[in-house]
Amino acid sequence: MKTMTCKSLGGPCEQKLSAGSWDEMVQTMTKHVMEKHPETAKAMEKMHNEDPKRWGRETKPKWEATPET
Repeated sequence: MKTMTCKSLGGPCEQKLSAGSWDEMVQTMTKHVMEKHPETAKAMEKMHNEDPKRWGRETKPKWEATPET
């Protein structure tokens, strides 16, 4: 299990999000942003439409560097 903040994953707040795998964290972050930060969700969707792998390229190394809790 790893814990990261919304901000460290590209969002605007310090809410802690935990997940057991990268794929689970992607789902957790997506749900959080859609519920709590609709404007950020729109910006992330636009980025995804322009370059579907960009967020993962930029964010997965942070996940990999985060220690297990």
